[in-house]
Amino acid sequence: MRVLVTGGAGFIGSNVVDALAARGDLVVVLDDLSTGDRGNLAPATTLRVADVADERALDAVKGEPFDAIVHCASKTKVVESMEKAELYRRVIVDGTRNIVRLAEDCHARILVNISTGGALYGETPVCATEQTPLEAPSNYGRYKAEAERVVAAAQVPNVTLRLANVYGPRQRRDLEGGVVSIFQGCWQRGEPITIYGDGTAERDYVHVADVVEAIIAAFAGRHSGVYNVGTGVPTSVNALVAVMRKVLGPPPGVHQAPPRSVEVQRSCLDASKAARDGLWRPRISLEEGIRRTVA
Repeated sequence: MRVLVTGGAGFIGSNVVDALAARGDLVVVLDDLSTGDRGNLAPATTLRVADVADERALDAVKGEPFDAIVHCASKTKVVESMEKAELYRRVIVDGTRNIVRLAEDCHARILVNISTGGALYGETPVCATEQTPLEAPSNYGRYKAEAERVVAAAQVPNVTLRLANVYGPRQRRDLEGGVVSIFQGCWQRGEPITIYGDGTAERDYVHVADVVEAIIAAFAGRHSGVYNVGTGVPTSVNALVAVMRKVLGPPPGVHQAPPRSVEVQRSCLDASKAARDGLWRPRISLEEGIRRTVA
């Protein structure tokens, strides 16, 4: 297959690119390198530097045939989205609209849209299903929901994957959701880790290799609509630290800080629909995933 991966030099995107190349697909990466890194890609990878929100810049790939498009490009900082609303809307909503037009123009067989679970559902006392009402507390979540509607209206087959908290190799250490990577960096540098609030806030941590499996499974074209991609296991920050302690030894220190605004206390995704429909199921436990990430 010939596949376009937007945001393909980033954390999730570059892992997708590696998996596609390993199975023999011809991959083209579109990335503005604002948070992505050319170093995440193999030297032979075709990279077109362009902003998905700049329709003229997309001339770099217009007219090229693509069997599939994986749309990972996005802004991802929840707190920043409240301060830079116009930027986030432009990249997330307008950028997605541009990619949908591109998919339609090249008659792609499948468009896989990467969305968010935690930022869409808000607080989830019970792990959220795809039918859980959306109560996004941030601009990031609200714009992702709008982008999902743009994708759903596309004139090409499409799937939206709502991801839980993804972690694994190449995750940046300056993004709010990258707590595993941030903590790992502190451990390695011998610096104290910072826990916001009392450490009881819970997230659903899913390894990037599991996420990549879900994305590639969607290429089969047998599924459409929205699917959660998570483990269904809420893990508190304190419990995460305990798992990392087993792998890395005691942390160099722990600093307590006030809770951050806009962030939810409990986020967990029920991915049973993906399993029931034969699309995907999680395979990697948190401890195994941490060990893989450290290695």
